[in-house]
Amino acid sequence: MFRSTLKKVLVTLLVSLIAFPLFSGGAQEEAEDEVVEIRFPWWGDSSRHEVYNEIADRFEEANPDIRVAREPTSWGDYWDRLTTQVAGGNAPDVVSMHQFQVASYARRGALIDMWPLVEEGYLNLDGIPESVIGSGELEGELLMTAKGVTMTGWMYNTAVFDELGLEYPDFDWTREEFAETAIAVAQAFEEQGYGEGYFGASDMSTGTFTPFQYWVRQEGGELFTEDGQLGFDREMMIGWYEFWQDLREAGAIPDAETDAEQEGLPPEQSLFAQGRVGLHQAPFNQITHFEPHLEGGEAHLLRHPTLPGGEVGEFIEGAYLAISSDSDNPEAAARFISFFTNTEEAAEVFLTEQGPPPATEMQELVASLVGDMEARELDGIQRTLAIADEGSPAPFDPPERPEVESAFDDAGEAIQFGQLSIEEAVDRFFDEAEMILQ
Repeated sequence: MFRSTLKKVLVTLLVSLIAFPLFSGGAQEEAEDEVVEIRFPWWGDSSRHEVYNEIADRFEEANPDIRVAREPTSWGDYWDRLTTQVAGGNAPDVVSMHQFQVASYARRGALIDMWPLVEEGYLNLDGIPESVIGSGELEGELLMTAKGVTMTGWMYNTAVFDELGLEYPDFDWTREEFAETAIAVAQAFEEQGYGEGYFGASDMSTGTFTPFQYWVRQEGGELFTEDGQLGFDREMMIGWYEFWQDLREAGAIPDAETDAEQEGLPPEQSLFAQGRVGLHQAPFNQITHFEPHLEGGEAHLLRHPTLPGGEVGEFIEGAYLAISSDSDNPEAAARFISFFTNTEEAAEVFLTEQGPPPATEMQELVASLVGDMEARELDGIQRTLAIADEGSPAPFDPPERPEVESAFDDAGEAIQFGQLSIEEAVDRFFDEAEMILQ
C-alpha cells in the first residue's frame, strides 16, 4: 500500500513539474507576443530627457500593450543618425521632426501620411487649431503633427531698461521703433558710463535664417518658393543688410569680433544674460533658458518688428512628431503621438518644454499649472499665433536649405568684417544659391 501511494505521489509530482513550466512558459510567450515595441528618438538636454522619459512612462502605464524604446541625443547627432537610419531602412517608428527638415524626408518617402490614422481613430487632433494642423501638411498629406507650438521673436531684459531709466518697448512695434530702441539703449549705456562692450540689441543679420524670413515675408516674399527656388530678390536682401549695417555703425549692435565670439555659447554666457545687451532674438520657448540667468530682471517677449503696410511675417513654428515609413506598427506609433500631444497626463509633464501643447484645451491646462515666466511665454506664443493665423503659411524648405543658409551666413559675415560691400556680398550669395538650387 505504501508503494502504491508513493507511486501516485511521484507520478503526480512528475506531471506537475512537466506540465506547469509548459503552461507557464506558454502564457508568458503569449503575453510577450501581445506587447508591441516602438522606437522614439528625440534631441535635447538632460532636462528634456527627463520630461520625455516621464511622458513615455505614463504612456506605457496607460497602454501596457506598447513598450517605448527611447533614443535621446543632441540636436546635431539626432539628424546625422536619422539620415543614416533612413538610408538603411531602419528609421524609428516615431520620428521627432522639424519644419526646416520635413520636406527633405518627405521627398525621400521616409514619412507616412497620417490622415488615415486620424480617420481610423488612432490619432486625435481634437481641439488643435486648423492652422497648426496645416503646418504639418505637404501636398494634402499630414506628414507631422505639432507636439509643441512656439514662435520666434524678441525678448528684452527688464533690469537693463530699469537701470537705464528707459520705457519698455511695446509687443507690437515697427522696424523703425526697434532701431530707435536699440540705439537708445546703447546710448544710455554709454552716457551712464558702462564702458565698452555694451549694446542695444544682438546682431541678428546672420547666423540664422528665421529673422530674415520674417523680413522678406513682410515684403511679400518667401525664403523659398513651393518649387524650391529662392522666393526673394536682391533688393530685399540689400535692404536687410543696410538696416543692420546702420545699427552697427551707430554702435547699437555688437561689432563683428564681439558677435563672432558669441557664436555657439550657451544662454548663460550670452551678452543678453550678462546684462550687456538689452534686446535679444530667440524662439519664445527659450525664455526659460535665459531668464534664470538675468540678474534682477525678467525676460519679456515681443513680436518681430513689423513693416507698416506690409504683409504678416509670422508663421506657425514648433516641434513635431511624425511616423516613419519603416515602422511595422504605425497604429501604435499614432497612439503614442496622440497621447503625447493631446492628453492631460502628458501636458502636465510637457508644460512648455518646446512651446505649449498644440490643443487649446491642453494649453489652458498648462496655463493653470505654470509660474509667471512660463505664463509670459505662453501669452507671447498665443498672441503671435493669432497674428500668424491672419497670414499665409510658409512653404516647406527644400533639402538644400542648409547649404543656402551657409551661403547666407558667409555673406553676412563678409559684410560684418568689411571684406565685401553689401552689394558684392548679395551678388555672391545669389550666384552661390542659384548653383545650389539648380
